Amino acid sequence: MSDERYFSFKKVQIEKFLKEEFKKKFKSNGKISLRKRQKFVAETTRKIAKRFGKDVLVLIDFSKNGFCTVVSPTHTESTEKGKLIKSFSHPQVFYTSHCVDRFSKRTQSHDNCIITLDAFFNTALTTFGENNGFLTCPDGVFAYELIDSRLIVKTYINFDLLSDDQIKQFYGFGMISMLPKEYAVKDILGADFVLADEHDEFIDKSGV
Repeated sequence: MSDERYFSFKKVQIEKFLKEEFKKKFKSNGKISLRKRQKFVAETTRKIAKRFGKDVLVLIDFSKNGFCTVVSPTHTESTEKGKLIKSFSHPQVFYTSHCVDRFSKRTQSHDNCIITLDAFFNTALTTFGENNGFLTCPDGVFAYELIDSRLIVKTYINFDLLSDDQIKQFYGFGMISMLPKEYAVKDILGADFVLADEHDEFIDKSGV
């Protein structure tokens, strides 16, 4: 079954599922509050991601009793590296299914992972060339491989899983602006680690 035919089939299944969920949640055609809309979107998005995949984006029109538009990446393919899912934003970028799963778990993202991945990856692309095989964003590191003029994103490692040595490697002198804000302190004596070698002398003089 081609990608287009498979997506058409999945689209029909998702729309049917969504309409059933909508009828169960909202018994009448009355006005639906913003809070109830947000709760419904969050709940159904998690269910859809679990049942139909995290590469699906569902847009719900509450004024039409659950009518939805389903959007999916234009292309997926099976390779020796597993299933590759094409980026929405970058024609030459593909995420492995392993990367999508890791990103979802490590960022606790249960909605459309491709949309969120693209947002993180837009920032990470500015670090191309800093570390061969790796791209850095404030929240973590992507491992990638260039194959036949395509950039294959193999996995995602969130910041909390990096060792001190890896932090120094990926967030060194040229990348200091990429550090998450919560890891910065005003007083160097309050830091768990420092990235600049010139601060060693200062620390020695302070007796710490």
